[in-house]
Amino acid sequence: MSNVRVFSCFRRRPHVVDLLTPFVYGVQTYTVKYATNFDGIFAPIINCSNVGFYDDNIPRGKTELQNTQGFVRMTFDPTTYGIDDTRSFWLQLWETPNGGVSTQVSAAMLLLPDSAHHGIGVVTIAGDAPGATSSAASLQLDMPRLMQDWKIRNQDGTNYLYVATEQNGPEMQLIPDNEPQVYNMLGVQGSIWVRGASPAGAAEQVAFSATASLAFPK
Repeated sequence: MSNVRVFSCFRRRPHVVDLLTPFVYGVQTYTVKYATNFDGIFAPIINCSNVGFYDDNIPRGKTELQNTQGFVRMTFDPTTYGIDDTRSFWLQLWETPNGGVSTQVSAAMLLLPDSAHHGIGVVTIAGDAPGATSSAASLQLDMPRLMQDWKIRNQDGTNYLYVATEQNGPEMQLIPDNEPQVYNMLGVQGSIWVRGASPAGAAEQVAFSATASLAFPK
């Protein structure tokens, strides 16, 4: 993906997810896909043109007007699509140009429930990092906002987990779990890039977990 985020959630309230992405000339369809976890299968839930999307299940008075010139706004209630509004989930953005093929243009982005945005709760993610031989093929994971107090653990007993904080950037190597090691990351970070590899450098899927807290809780 990219260090520049093209897909973001600017409002999260009970039964409201408000998304923005820059308007792109030549794009016919913007598609939002959903999965329960970043390593799962993402299924489409919203398809819209550059006029955006508004879920009819959300009363019009429940959201505010916004100056979204130059952006495509998509607003929906997770329960409309059978998504548990009280739990975290992940979204992707895909774009289809006129007469073209749909392409994923965003990383997987974590959406927290509204309750997680009030206070200093810990956010936990866990799943499989894809096997890759270099950081160029790492999986980018976007958090809902800047996070701090990162702790990342390789849960594989044989292979290495590699973590970067920018696309194609330097990586931290985490050794297999039979020699427990936790990567403590100082400062704030909104995205991480992860991949797995064997001691010989071959691509290997690796299970990992990470915790962090909101950098600027409301």
